[in-house]
Order: sequence, then structure tokens, then C-alpha cells
Amino acid sequence: MANAANAGKRKANQFDTLPPICGGAFITSIVMYPADVVRAICMSNPGTGAGAALKGFLDAHGIMGFVKQGLVAEVTRASISRAVKFFMQPIVHKAIYGKPETQGTPVSKGLSGALGTFPEVIAISPLENIKLAAQLDKEGRFKGSADIAKHIWKTRGFGGFMTGFAGMQVRQFLWTGGFFLTLDSYKSGVSSVVSNKLAQDVIAGFAAGATGTAFNCWTDVCRSVVQKKALAETFDASIPRPSAFEPYNPGPFFATAGEIFSTRGMTGLYSGVGPKMVHLGGSGAILAVLMPRFKTMYFDMMGIY
Repeated sequence: MANAANAGKRKANQFDTLPPICGGAFITSIVMYPADVVRAICMSNPGTGAGAALKGFLDAHGIMGFVKQGLVAEVTRASISRAVKFFMQPIVHKAIYGKPETQGTPVSKGLSGALGTFPEVIAISPLENIKLAAQLDKEGRFKGSADIAKHIWKTRGFGGFMTGFAGMQVRQFLWTGGFFLTLDSYKSGVSSVVSNKLAQDVIAGFAAGATGTAFNCWTDVCRSVVQKKALAETFDASIPRPSAFEPYNPGPFFATAGEIFSTRGMTGLYSGVGPKMVHLGGSGAILAVLMPRFKTMYFDMMGIY
């Protein structure tokens, strides 16, 4: 029966998954951008509430700020991030365990997802810094993403685009691992209560995304503070240009974590956890819904099995 159903179709290779993955990642990035703006402000300013962050942003930029302040950089960054994440996870799983991730355990899926984030972080670091600079630019110093990129290159060189790399790597490692570790377990648990498949994917995807957030929220706070400080220093000519290897040094990241914990405790390390839960929980829900459905639609359209 299976052979008959697949007659005339070709067997999929690993690159056939890229178009539907990119499509799902792009839509998710656009939908969740407003939540990301509020998250970024809260996390780079520990102690700032979501309401105050939103009000401050709207006062400075108006509603169109959601379009002008880093939208292109964030949609590009987040689309690349999610696309690489979902593309690499099955490849890493196959390489480590010798079988498809569909046959894996929660632990093998989570570990494969976490290990697959290294190329992801290399790809998104420049855009992460450009986006954060735009979102925090209350003074209106920059005229757009290209202007920010020009400033970073002029004052810090290529290393400036990789500022906060260590923190971003830990962040992606923990969220991605947590998401893939728990997604199937949540789906199994929800299916015993909810019969609708779409609702199952939404609930399980949100829960898996929120779980990843619980794992990595503190890392986003710390790397945001590190990046905010480093970007501010680019406007002070008296501060020497850091070594090209400085962004890869995890010392400032963990030192910042220690400083925040000593002054504000766990509350400080989890500043902005609400907006981040909405951002990444919502992202998880959308991805859990779109990725399998886009893949099925694309494979059917292209005659792939």
C-alpha cells in the first residue's frame, strides 16, 4: 500500500525540508515581533515591567516603531535562527544516533536540538546586535539597520557584530534543548485531554516553548545587559577597542549573571520572563502548528515522500 501511494514520487533528502521550514520560521518571526520588542527592553533593563517597557517604547517611537525599530533585522534573524534550528536537529540526531529523530527519545531529540545550535548562533549574532541596538535607540541616533551596521563596523570591526556570542550560545542551547526535549511529552499528555489535533499542537507547542524559556530566561537577561553596555561603549572614543576574541569570552556573561543575582536575586535574573514566555511560548505554538503542516503541503505539491 505504501509503495502504491508513493508511486511517481521521489524520496525526500535533507534539503527538501528547507522551504517549508523557512516559510514557517518567517511567519512566526513577523507575528511575534511586538512581544520581542517588549522582551528586549525588559531584559536589558532588569526591573522594568512589561507595561512600562511598552509605554516607554510607544512614547519614544509611536506605534510605527514596531515597523521601523529593528523589524527587518529581527525578522531576518529570527527566521534564520528557527530555520537553522529545525533543519539541523534531525541532521545532528541522525549523525549521533544513526536513526531519524522521529525514532528518537525525548532526551536524544533534546540533545540533538541543543547541539545543532552552534551554526545557528554564528549566523544570527550580527543581526541580534543590530536588532538590539535599534530597539534600545531612544535617542534616535540611528537611521536604520544599515546605519547601525556601519557604526558597529567602524567602531568595533567584525568582532562588534559577535558581541554577546557566549551568552547567545548558552541561550539557544538551553531553549532549543528544552523545546525538543519536552514537545512530544506535552503532545502525549494533551492528547489524553484534548481530541482536536490543531489544539493539541498549539497547547503542546506553547508549553514546550515556555519550558525552554524557564531554562534560558536568565541567559537572555545577562547577554542583553552585556550587549547593551558594549553598544553604549561604541560611542565613547576613550574606551579602547576590545580584542577580536572578546565576544567569545564567557567571563563577562557569567560575571554579569553573578552581579545581577547578588543585587536582585532570581527576580533580577528572570526580568521580563512574562513577555519572554509570551514571545517564545507563542513561537513554540506557531512552529508546532506550521512546521508539520507546511512540510506535508510542500511535499504533496512537489511530489515528495
